[in-house]
Amino acid sequence: MITYQWCSKLDSDDRDEVLSLVAVAAEYDEEAGFSQIHPKDVTSTSRDGVRISHLPIKARRHLSAREDAPLVTVAYLHLQVDRDDLGTVQFVVHPDYRSRGVATMLVEELGLDTTVDGGWKGTGAVALRCWAYGTHPASDRLTQRFGIAPVSRLWTLFRHLSGPFAVPLDPVAVPEGLTVDDPRPLGDPAALRSIDAVLGAASLVPAQRERLSDEIRLGSGYVLVAADSSEACVGFVWFDPALSPHLELRAASVRGLVLTEGGRGAGLGTALLAAALEDLRDAGAQLALIRIDPNDAAAVRMCRLMSFEQEDEHSCYQVGEWAEAPSF
Repeated sequence: MITYQWCSKLDSDDRDEVLSLVAVAAEYDEEAGFSQIHPKDVTSTSRDGVRISHLPIKARRHLSAREDAPLVTVAYLHLQVDRDDLGTVQFVVHPDYRSRGVATMLVEELGLDTTVDGGWKGTGAVALRCWAYGTHPASDRLTQRFGIAPVSRLWTLFRHLSGPFAVPLDPVAVPEGLTVDDPRPLGDPAALRSIDAVLGAASLVPAQRERLSDEIRLGSGYVLVAADSSEACVGFVWFDPALSPHLELRAASVRGLVLTEGGRGAGLGTALLAAALEDLRDAGAQLALIRIDPNDAAAVRMCRLMSFEQEDEHSCYQVGEWAEAPSF
């Protein structure tokens, strides 16, 4: 009923169909906050230390049993395998083909054995992880059916920036001895160098650092960078003022807040977050969204003090053994 074939690069016809699929799915899922696949991942190819595999899944249009019905792309799986043979999966089904067993059929046919020679289905992956953003009923059903347990969680928090539920947003002073530059576009070369310096000095596990680097590479928005008296970068906040509907309001996101060890403990994180929220409010956002690790007590406390509220939970699912904590 479904057909598929692994490839290292999508041909032009498959690429166009998959790009259309991820665009339709992203628009359909935007307000719910479900997982999305970036178009640049669809066109990506293997690079140093990273192997990329694409799996377009096709079926007869409308899942017809007629052999003359045309084949269309109904789902897409993107697999990134790192130098340690650990695979990160992204998967999406076209909205018109959801709740019709496409994902279940795929898992039943592919299986989940990562211990065979050559890794999972010959891709080299000896373990798999996949983030399911949002409380998606399909991901819950699928993982329960195949006994795939979550290994980590994330929370989405929101804060009202305007309207009757908004708490006043007061400026927060930057700690003495530190400075914060004006916002720079995310793609600004100087901003990217500052981000790399902070990521290199922050206490992130490699998978987290690589995941954030990938998101920055594909992302948009602005960054505020903090430096100490020696002009060493000690932290940054990445925010994107692009507006999208959420809870029937205009929302924008704080995408990342990272401090080095030397930048912690003096209130820099709060100052950077407050400055980013001011810019989002001035851009017309009524809500600010941020994702945090609920096990990071300092981040949870900071966000609570800044009047954020929990809105959603996300789960990371895993097959096989993985030494490091999940990236997000």
